[in-house]
Amino acid sequence: MFVQALAEYADTYLSEDLADLAFEEKPVRFLVELAEDGRFLEIVERTEQVQQGKKRVERVQSLMVPRSPVARNSGLHPLLACDDIKYVLGVGQWTEVVQRQNQEERHNAFVQMIQSAAEATGDGGLEACTKFYAQAAEVEKARERMAEKKAPPGCLVALSVGRPLVLTEGAHRYWCEHYLREAGMRSEKGGSGMCLITGETGPIAATHDKIKGMVNLGGQASGVSLMSFDKPAFRSYGWEQNANSPVSPGRAMAYVLALNDLLRGDHHKRVNPNGIGFLFWTHKPVNHDSIETIEQADPEQVKRLLMLDPHQLDLEENEFYLAGVSGNGGRMLIRYWMHETLGQVKRNMASYFRGLGIVDVFTKETVYPKMYQLLDALGRKGDEVPAQCAVQIIRRAIEGRPLGRMMLARALGRMRVASGHARLSAARAGLIKLYLNDLKGETPLNEELNLAINNPAYLCGRLLAVYEYIQFAAQGDLNASVTDRYYSLASANPALAFPKIGDLGMKHLRKLKRDKRGLAVVLDREIQDIHALIAAREARFPGALSLEDQGRFAIGYHQQRGAKRLQTREDVTVQSTEESN
Repeated sequence: MFVQALAEYADTYLSEDLADLAFEEKPVRFLVELAEDGRFLEIVERTEQVQQGKKRVERVQSLMVPRSPVARNSGLHPLLACDDIKYVLGVGQWTEVVQRQNQEERHNAFVQMIQSAAEATGDGGLEACTKFYAQAAEVEKARERMAEKKAPPGCLVALSVGRPLVLTEGAHRYWCEHYLREAGMRSEKGGSGMCLITGETGPIAATHDKIKGMVNLGGQASGVSLMSFDKPAFRSYGWEQNANSPVSPGRAMAYVLALNDLLRGDHHKRVNPNGIGFLFWTHKPVNHDSIETIEQADPEQVKRLLMLDPHQLDLEENEFYLAGVSGNGGRMLIRYWMHETLGQVKRNMASYFRGLGIVDVFTKETVYPKMYQLLDALGRKGDEVPAQCAVQIIRRAIEGRPLGRMMLARALGRMRVASGHARLSAARAGLIKLYLNDLKGETPLNEELNLAINNPAYLCGRLLAVYEYIQFAAQGDLNASVTDRYYSLASANPALAFPKIGDLGMKHLRKLKRDKRGLAVVLDREIQDIHALIAAREARFPGALSLEDQGRFAIGYHQQRGAKRLQTREDVTVQSTEESN
């Protein structure tokens, strides 16, 4: 199903590329500009500044260039008029000593290809290139100018006479014929069989082209393979190469084209949280940036999503696809794959953001944490959060599959060891709230403090927040608050912690009654109200809390801290001034 969906993607989104398989779009950094008489004119650098997030970055411009009809891992296989710098200019400052002979051979093969194409087509631009390569002094000028540009090894360079030669009719026609001839010879080696994608019997591709764009996901810079049988241990019943997984040449090219397009660095259909590339698309073209919405959590996008009528979405017949991929040397690993109707995906995403939304303690506004904030909330600063955490968040948002208990344990573990403002992470609290709201039979937690909830663990969390505020109102900022000292114990076993916390709280409250009596009365009433709610459920504070109850404790604490009824430092100052008046 995965490869079939990729092939359909190519049919829908890359029909022009499939119609002209001899060419592909690649970033070409330099043009070697030549005169019609073969003189070297200039090196033109093809880069532009683009906005990427908050930064302006340099990007190499793309160009339609010849596609190799064969794997170029071994042998001499030059491309016409545009190739790796070692093919176009041979040995230069980009060449290591041990590579000199190798690059000279490739350069000679490239020049021979130019000469053959010029003779076959009579194209004026190709003839100008032939004259250029016949003049060693002109070629050397180009190498020296390229060295001044500090051209990196492996960059693509195209020949140009007024315009890139790969765009001329003569060069295009010649390469198409060459490609079809060489590709046909390659297909003959694969024999025939039933294609696993189409079900039709015909020629089978002996090998499949490389998939690019996997370097930052663990793959090789030269490319990776999704289907490859290059060792005897991978083969069955004597079948060679890709006869073990037969796919027709056309469909093999289609799925590779699709993956290369989805993996493009500037593509809006790919995100890379924690070393996994998530690729997403729809069967029919539609403006739906689902993963981008999850990753960026743009308030306007989230608001529109939450306002959608779920009944209208039942009519949505479009299919949504999502793949999680990574690399392992020369191979692509499929870490995750799903497909669902687009309407159901939108409903799942709306449910995800409703569960995630929570009032920020500092701004007192509802926030919807971004993907990176959720992952940061699960690990120590500088530590790598397991890739499985990113997968679980994506699956909850897209599939509606509840988060695993491991996610709750990681979030609570980080909350226990945090201190001060770090304990008040809205992302961590939102993740805990999302987990709890997905539990069967659970009373949904709101975005803000809910005075109707009488769960003892939730109430204990609220109570700790009130005691913390009493301490702050009585003594101001301290190096270690009552929460810093007792949060870990109180969240795990309130019965052990709260007698000590209560004694401290009463001392702080007596001091507050002397200085700010009105505030002390309000806070004392708050404590009594929470105690009464706890007593209505249990005779005393609960003992050891389950992991889920520890989550409820965390949300009670967070929401009480974020409630407008608990005043900020500035509010205390205002109230004290009013009482003195």
